[in-house]
Amino acid sequence: MGEWEFKDSDLKKYPHFDAFISIQELAALATNPKRVEKHPFYPFIRYIQRWNRFAKKGKTGKPKTRPIRYAARSDAAIFSYYRHILSEKYESELKRLGLEKSILAYRRIPVESGAGGKCNIHFARDAFLKIQELGNCCAIVLDISSYFESLDHVRLRTLWCRMMGVNRLSNDHFKVFERITKYAVVDKQQVYERLGHFGKKRVSKAGKPINGYLTPFKKMPKQLCHGKEFQEKISPIIKRNHKPYGIPQGAPISDLLANNYLLDFDCLVDSWVRAVGGAYYRYSDDILVIVPGNESVGLEFLERIRNCIRKFGKKLVIKEEKSSVFVFDQSGEKQKFKLVNQTRKRNGLEYLGFRYDGRNVYLRDNTLSNLRRKVVRAARRDANIIARRYPDKDAVQLRSSFNYERLIKQFGRVEDFDEKQKDYRNWTFWTYATRAASILGSQGRRIPHQLRKHRKLIIERANHELERAVIRRGSTKSA
Repeated sequence: MGEWEFKDSDLKKYPHFDAFISIQELAALATNPKRVEKHPFYPFIRYIQRWNRFAKKGKTGKPKTRPIRYAARSDAAIFSYYRHILSEKYESELKRLGLEKSILAYRRIPVESGAGGKCNIHFARDAFLKIQELGNCCAIVLDISSYFESLDHVRLRTLWCRMMGVNRLSNDHFKVFERITKYAVVDKQQVYERLGHFGKKRVSKAGKPINGYLTPFKKMPKQLCHGKEFQEKISPIIKRNHKPYGIPQGAPISDLLANNYLLDFDCLVDSWVRAVGGAYYRYSDDILVIVPGNESVGLEFLERIRNCIRKFGKKLVIKEEKSSVFVFDQSGEKQKFKLVNQTRKRNGLEYLGFRYDGRNVYLRDNTLSNLRRKVVRAARRDANIIARRYPDKDAVQLRSSFNYERLIKQFGRVEDFDEKQKDYRNWTFWTYATRAASILGSQGRRIPHQLRKHRKLIIERANHELERAVIRRGSTKSA
């Protein structure tokens, strides 16, 4: 087994229930089977990611949520170490089965040149190049609903034993398995409210209380509470997963378990696809199958895969609305596409943040929507700060004090871009888009055109948020 190293970047510094201890202490805990076996795991802290899907101008996108649960520092260290143990065995199995280039998520796959690892840009490029290579072909897109919440515990344990080459898990492995399946969880907002860090901040103009965080995140204690306070205030709100399925998305070991769970499914579907000269890719719960043939071939593969996945867990479902078949037709040098089984119109095959129309690759609409959402949040935050700092200035006057360039640099082109782009800490969305266009080559030539008004849109959004901040400021004063 390769040596496991707990790095500085792995040390979780967020507030949680356990004490803040050194890397050396965490490593000593995680690598000692006897200590792991007796370790009292804390509940995960849970929050919900919420966002709206991309929608045309004037319309509101469909809301989407994802539950995220994060572990205490000591628990995360243990999960990370046992992930390392299983990962090496899983990687060996992928190579044995010839699946190392098909399972893409949560793994380091080296680029062909040997310099660094592949990312979603490389994976998308490989898929689109395969479509070009086949010419007349079908691309079948499938999405597993609520994947992490649907993993069957009995099957998960069986596969864990198989990876370890045992019939029964050792006490330490079983303890980790038990804590990742029969996990305990508490709601983040409830925790902070019970500990006095969340509550009423102000009153709206209508007299309604507006809640928020009362303690700035930088001043939040690293250990949220101690023994007696934990028992009195936190224990009553702990919920446990008593279902025979589901693992917490966000735990350091969950991604590896989710990959390993479908190993037999991956092997089976890949054998079908290879037999006809196609390609199979799975990125966590997103499946893409590319096979030569016409519409009937694509629909047949779609139905086979949807029926097949049910054999690997009663809760695993590929919904019809999350399935698509694209037929690509090569006529001379041009490749055209047709979406054959959805009423919702699409202007190309969407995969890993990109869209392919048979000729060019674009940033997906959702990718640009996510960027704009982040711009709005950042502009709103900066506008609120400056509006409070200068309470007597209106929106027009505040523009002279607003740092537009600082906001633009968060998302747009930065100074000394060519020198800084190798350091990911200096990356912006512009960096990502530029890198994507470079990796995709001639296919990605339209990507820079998509961002031609990027700077203008950021400035317009900042001005809009300044106007709103002044209005909110006035409402607060009246209250």
